Amino acid sequence: MKTLELVNGDLVFNESGELEMVSDDEELLQNLEMILKIQLGEFQLDETIGLDRSNILTKQFDEEQAHYDIVEALMQEDRVAEVREIIFTPDNRRISVDVTVVKTDGSSVSLEGVTVDA
Repeated sequence: MKTLELVNGDLVFNESGELEMVSDDEELLQNLEMILKIQLGEFQLDETIGLDRSNILTKQFDEEQAHYDIVEALMQEDRVAEVREIIFTPDNRRISVDVTVVKTDGSSVSLEGVTVDA
């Protein structure tokens, strides 16, 4: 699959002013990052996409519940067969997430440093 490249939610242009594209694992990682950054119900075209942040951005951070919510969100992507590892780095009203997922073809990819905040 191929799609437009995004960095911090913005389109990326090359030196010629043309839009950059991403494909394969880069495209999958970009999609997983977007799922984690979208609050569940926020995207009006499909309110089932995104991450339920209610258990993640609380005063009493519950890693087990946050783990469950991350897995549930990432499994929205059809190419993900399993979420293998999740590492949380909490910081005040935000959290950084590193994840490793196993794709349906059996290979794995890792996404690092996705910031989830209020």
